[in-house]
Amino acid sequence: MPSRPNRRTLLSGLCTAGLGGLAGCLSSVPGLDSNDAQSGSAIGGTDRTLKLGIMQPQSGTLESLGKPMRDAAKLPVEQVRDDVSLEIDSKIVDTETSPSTGVKRAHTLATDEYPMVNGPAAADVTLQATQQVLIPYRTVCCSPSATSPTITSLNDAGLVFRTALSDRLQAIVLAQKAANDLGHDNAAILYENNDYGWQLSQAFTRSFQRTHGGTVTSQVPLKGDSSSYDAAIERARTDDPDLLIVIGYPATGSQVLTDLGADASEDILVTDGMQEGSLHDEIDYSLDGIRGTAPLVDGPGNQTFTELFESEYGTEPGAFTPQSYDASAVLLLANAYAGQNDGQAIGSAMPVVTTGDGTEITPDNLAEGIDLAAQGNAVTYQGASSSVTFDENGDITDGVIQYWEFDESASGGIAEVEKVSP
Repeated sequence: MPSRPNRRTLLSGLCTAGLGGLAGCLSSVPGLDSNDAQSGSAIGGTDRTLKLGIMQPQSGTLESLGKPMRDAAKLPVEQVRDDVSLEIDSKIVDTETSPSTGVKRAHTLATDEYPMVNGPAAADVTLQATQQVLIPYRTVCCSPSATSPTITSLNDAGLVFRTALSDRLQAIVLAQKAANDLGHDNAAILYENNDYGWQLSQAFTRSFQRTHGGTVTSQVPLKGDSSSYDAAIERARTDDPDLLIVIGYPATGSQVLTDLGADASEDILVTDGMQEGSLHDEIDYSLDGIRGTAPLVDGPGNQTFTELFESEYGTEPGAFTPQSYDASAVLLLANAYAGQNDGQAIGSAMPVVTTGDGTEITPDNLAEGIDLAAQGNAVTYQGASSSVTFDENGDITDGVIQYWEFDESASGGIAEVEKVSP
């Protein structure tokens, strides 16, 4: 991984160490002053309430992904509510897959004194909500699906985490498969017109050109919620590429694939935002054989999570749902261990409850883990999506990329081709 500044230390020149120093830096934010960390109920113990906000898109272009992620985010709360000695207060808001709405909803949670948030989902929503609200209001967040490399270098005071892999790693595998599996040395890219699409397009281009000697003939944004992307496709085809990379969400990707039609002359590769089996029902030709890449769910607690999700909601988990479960689980454990509803303290506890040789906690014994953490005992969470180990930038360090293909006969309409370690 390229060397980057440690964003966890970038604020050291602005504030003295500790909560008091940070509170001094944020004294201009409404509702925050240097005494906030000491005010309120006593710190620690089991006679307290954990407060969790959930920011997921329940409408907009990510609605089909956001609703299952919302369900997975609240699953740990429902799972442990009757079995832990603490109270849990959770609040769900809809970001509408909109950066401006995401900022408003983040402000609602912050001013309602929710110190930690599962989400946001989309990268552009995450970047705006964190920089405009969550970081200034000293609210820790853990996104299950914001994959943009931009998030790695945020100046975030140690408050921004994610359980999804950075797209830098996905781009490496995407370029490898374009060159080696499909055998192409030129490609055009159609990308979702936001930070997720642009950054992944750029990362693919760098890897494809530098590592494989390939040529990217064009990078064309997919603007807005359009009823046709014929013009964008025509631009992408200007130099007759052999391969089209489609970086989008289900709604956008469905329209692009519809417009390309069954007789497209180019090979097609897609990305994680389009790993959605329901696309088989939305397009009037077979998608079988179209391949893509996505972070692989391979955590030690995945089977238990799947059983819990199916039992609670009567359906199979979807894309990024294990990551969403893990985000809530780690936040709850960190809050319990920190002993206070203070975002900075919870953020500091996130690596503590996911590393070391404390009592191993998985989705099987999450309630036990929360009580142990609240009592000050060391715990180590092992998740549904991965082992959930964060680096100094709040990024997941262990992960595998899945190379997959649309297959209507497979469970969920998606079949794995192979697992790849970037």
